[in-house]
Amino acid sequence: MAPKLLSLVFLVVFLLSLSFETKGSNTGFVLVKPPAATTTHFDALFDSEYYLRRYGYFDYAQLNLEIGASEEQILELATKTYQENFGIKPTGKLDDETLSQMKTARCGNRDIIDGVNSMKPRSRSM
Repeated sequence: MAPKLLSLVFLVVFLLSLSFETKGSNTGFVLVKPPAATTTHFDALFDSEYYLRRYGYFDYAQLNLEIGASEEQILELATKTYQENFGIKPTGKLDDETLSQMKTARCGNRDIIDGVNSMKPRSRSM
């Protein structure tokens, strides 16, 4: 009985910690919800801003813009850099192709570490 109760308590604590996690700003980059017909649990929780921060794109963009750049400008450059790295037309907008690429399985290592982009930007395939 005790292991089941302990598991239940752990699950509740974990779920509560997720609900208190801070999200980004009102930049439109925070929560992406695809059409209901194709929504999965992963899609509903996908946070593109967190993804760009997690893999180093946000910090890289911040280093390469003037001091005082808005978060929206930083996110746009972060998105462009991500798109260039993955051979997507660099618009700086979270289009379907970009979001689809972000949702594919990948390693957990950062692409950009200490301002150094470890990826070679891919050329777009036609």
